[in-house]
Amino acid sequence: MIRRRPTTNDANSYKADDDKLGKQLLFTTSSQQHSTQTPKPMVSNLVVCIIVIVFVGAGVVQNRYQESHNDFHSGSGTDKTVAQSSQRRKTSFLQQSLLTPEEDEMLQTDERGNRYHLVFSTDCSPYQHWQSFLVYYTALKVRQPGQVTRIASGCDPEQAKAMQRWFDQDVQFMSKRYHLQMTPHFSGVKNEAGETVADYKFFNKPFGFLYWLEHSPQLHYSASHSEFPKDFQNDIVILIDPDMGLLRPITADFSDERETVISPRRREHGVLATNVGPGHPFAQVYGFGTQWARLDLEKIAGAGSQARNISKEDGQLFYPVGPPYIGTISDMHRIALKWTAFVPRVYEQYPHLLAEMFAFCIAAADEELPFQLIDSLMISKTDASGEGWPLVDRIPPDEVCDFASDLDPSKYAVPSVVHLCQRYWLGKDWFFSKRKIPSDIYDCETPLFEEPPSDLGVLYDYKWAWNGRKQMVTPTEANREAFLLCFLFRLLNDAATFYKQNTCPPDSINLEKSRNLVAYLKAKSRHTETK
Repeated sequence: MIRRRPTTNDANSYKADDDKLGKQLLFTTSSQQHSTQTPKPMVSNLVVCIIVIVFVGAGVVQNRYQESHNDFHSGSGTDKTVAQSSQRRKTSFLQQSLLTPEEDEMLQTDERGNRYHLVFSTDCSPYQHWQSFLVYYTALKVRQPGQVTRIASGCDPEQAKAMQRWFDQDVQFMSKRYHLQMTPHFSGVKNEAGETVADYKFFNKPFGFLYWLEHSPQLHYSASHSEFPKDFQNDIVILIDPDMGLLRPITADFSDERETVISPRRREHGVLATNVGPGHPFAQVYGFGTQWARLDLEKIAGAGSQARNISKEDGQLFYPVGPPYIGTISDMHRIALKWTAFVPRVYEQYPHLLAEMFAFCIAAADEELPFQLIDSLMISKTDASGEGWPLVDRIPPDEVCDFASDLDPSKYAVPSVVHLCQRYWLGKDWFFSKRKIPSDIYDCETPLFEEPPSDLGVLYDYKWAWNGRKQMVTPTEANREAFLLCFLFRLLNDAATFYKQNTCPPDSINLEKSRNLVAYLKAKSRHTETK
């Protein structure tokens, strides 16, 4: 039987405490807030009819919001605490995007006429709902051109119905270019007898991606001919993770050195291309080097695989790739076919977190598709090399927080995405971790987060880790931590404000910036200890 390394996922462990704490924030139920009076006999039939219509209409609207809210937070619409809280809310009648219909139509392509498809893969858990909404929201805010699609894998029938309703009601109005693609369950790990013996959730990415490529109504793939229409074959596909927020649009053009960071070693070796095109995919460089080449490639890809012939130098220069992955539809489909074939075999040898990423590297090498690797597609770990931090380092520390809270790439160039896979903190009071974000951030009555002071970049030279130890940080590290903390808390607040203004009645929206994440987590911890 194949063993699987346990992965940390504390999102569900906090859910019960979050729900209990959330009850303290709720207003009285709508049944307590409103009372109906028995009409007096002299009231005309017309007035009675009007009253009935108003209350029936209110009930319909109330039910619509309750369904939508339940779907967004529980994934299946069965969470009792969420159901109780949603009964205290109504929805607004008018939803308004950040774009006019004319602006939305113009973003079908970029200025050069390139068509784009930005996609991200998720499961059906509530934990990935709020992240998915952030992807849609940041794409809207930065005016990402092209289609944006969430690929959701493994939903049961109830979850699928709930997710579709959530998308139709609370996402689709943002842009007609936004889509939801649901796929079968792919994360089961099978033994040689075909029995499911474990679950590896990252199988969803390669198999869900291939399913989307071959089933999306936007791509017109022909199963009978095993190809895309000629005028779609060079569309640009951008595959990101659901925990990535866009700082600026991602396009096929990397010719502007002001905003494109490529390592000196790769520049010295020679840049393969400055624009994504057939045979020229691009991706973010990741720090695992050629670890994938240490696996038994003959068992994974076959004795004649070109992946076995890649030199160590070329393996380092062109194949330690990770999201964002960018390539033409035809090239990405070629990789996806091999990716799905190789990833179970990689997992057999390496049943750990990076198995699906290693499988992608092997698939690209097998197809002889070297990637032009870019440092500045992503920032994530503040002390990491090979990321877009040189761009952030150019921002003066006394400006970094204000700039990050209201990005203007024309003033300072910024990386393409933030990857929220790390913890960020400065001092004792400013901390962010995606797994610690409570599930109620989009609730109407829940306050917004406190935002860091504008001088955060120069205010602290230390951070207080969760292990209780004070760690000193360099000015450069402090500047990077401040950039992320200021950007992320403003982003969460902006997204929550946008969501509430389009789903909540005006008199129930709480936009007070009073919730401090550190204080919230401490209170929750004390609450758990007293149980």
